[in-house]
Amino acid sequence: MLLSRFAENAFWLGRYMERVESLARLLWVTESFAADQDHDDAWAPILSVFADSEAFEERGKPLTAVNVARFYLSDTTNANSAVFAGNMAKENARSIRHLISTETWRAVSVFYDELRELQKRRFSLSKLNDICLSIRERSYIHRGVMEATSYRDEVWRFNQLGAALERADQMTRLIDIKYFRFDRDDIDDIAPPDVAWWNTLLRSASGYHAFQRRHPVNTDPADAARFVLCDPYLPLSVTNAAETALYQLERLDKDFDAKPGADIKKAAAALKENLGAPPAKLNGRALHRYLDSLQVDINSLANALNDRYFAPAA
Repeated sequence: MLLSRFAENAFWLGRYMERVESLARLLWVTESFAADQDHDDAWAPILSVFADSEAFEERGKPLTAVNVARFYLSDTTNANSAVFAGNMAKENARSIRHLISTETWRAVSVFYDELRELQKRRFSLSKLNDICLSIRERSYIHRGVMEATSYRDEVWRFNQLGAALERADQMTRLIDIKYFRFDRDDIDDIAPPDVAWWNTLLRSASGYHAFQRRHPVNTDPADAARFVLCDPYLPLSVTNAAETALYQLERLDKDFDAKPGADIKKAAAALKENLGAPPAKLNGRALHRYLDSLQVDINSLANALNDRYFAPAA
């Protein structure tokens, strides 16, 4: 039987590694959409989506693209930064070093060493896309190593559960980066993102060509929103990620007798029901509030997982 602390280490190794990749994707989309405009209108949404506006202001630096990028890539005191997540991933991997493959340990260690090098680099907008691409490619290597070398036991299941749950959460934030403002107004008077923005997001989610196959003509932003949110065959869609997480829970129960308990079942059912009932209008305030509700459901499931598997004494 796997100790709860090792299950938690495996779970958070998955979450932190997924978080690094998602941050790179989010920065890339923002920079692409901003078209090199170094102003707060383009970069403030990232801070708002992660509730980091106050933390960023405490640094005492102007809100520019370079400063926001540094805040999310190399600021070791920012709990939402890539280098912080990379360090936490390595520490969790270290705790289960005896339970993961040598190749996995090496991949995590090399990845973190590369993230630390970002602290020594001079940031510029012209280099940001290359940095984000490098991080994403290293993330793919890690994922491939895990897939190819991991023993399919509880450690693997908890790791994949954490990664899938983080992926679902981060994708809602990526979509919401252009919609969160709607919640501040009584009417939907802000122009929604156009086709160009959705094309950028689809590319960041590795879904552009798949979307074109499903919608070859007369594409609409609402179609893109539904595709990234609801398509079960797109690896980075919210639905695919959530269903992957629920599948891992099912296998933990059936293969390893890790009974989920009533709270997990309730949270999982709520998330599944919500995913199956998106609003008819996937735009404006309706989309923003739907994304908010999904984040609440994802966090509720994560809290239930913690109480059941990682902190049973409490």
